[in-house]
Amino acid sequence: MISKFIMITKDKKICAVIPAFENHATIGRLVKETRRYIDHVVVVDDGSSDNTARLAEDAGAHVLRLQKNRGKGNALRIGFRYAIASDFDAIITLDADFQHDPAEIPKFIESYWRNNLQIVVGNRLHAKDRIPGIRYGPNKIGTYLFSWLICRDIKDSQCGFRLYGRKIMETIHILNDGFEAEADILLRAGKRGYAIGFVPIEPIYFSGNQHKSSYRPIKDTFRISIIFLMNLFWKER
Repeated sequence: MISKFIMITKDKKICAVIPAFENHATIGRLVKETRRYIDHVVVVDDGSSDNTARLAEDAGAHVLRLQKNRGKGNALRIGFRYAIASDFDAIITLDADFQHDPAEIPKFIESYWRNNLQIVVGNRLHAKDRIPGIRYGPNKIGTYLFSWLICRDIKDSQCGFRLYGRKIMETIHILNDGFEAEADILLRAGKRGYAIGFVPIEPIYFSGNQHKSSYRPIKDTFRISIIFLMNLFWKER
């Protein structure tokens, strides 16, 4: 798989962007595993008070340190700006809690390359039995509504394992600081007619405090719902 990855990305400049907030338990391993597939890994440390930034640097990441925690949307905004300024053609985004397996990165890049896409999103919903009900239900409903709103077949509306092409980074300005930013990007890109694709990935969830996720199922699902309503009743921004 790695040889294929090298072949299909030989004339594309791609980096990984990982928003992180107090993920010291997972960030070092995640960076090391990601660098097996993408040489340049950027960790946006969103105001962590633990050793997240140091461990990311020790693992070989370029770390952008933010003094105050503002949320994933703001971290992605910083990552987009960095990628544009550094002349990258695309970025891969992963969650810092290791709910995304870096070994699946080549799927995203191959789909981007072969299908001329601007967004590639990981699809977890094909594996319903391995997704907690509190996450599966809202995502399934959101996926249906997103598909209806932009007249596209959306497979997974909330997965943060994505590839964004440069055109998305340059034209879809991130307006929200929280998790709802990813939903807004997807909706607005769909309304503008950008090519969106999906690749199946394995859902990874952990019990207890094994891996730390900042996603709040009820509060963040509500905020995503507000984003949907805004895109329904307001003109595309």
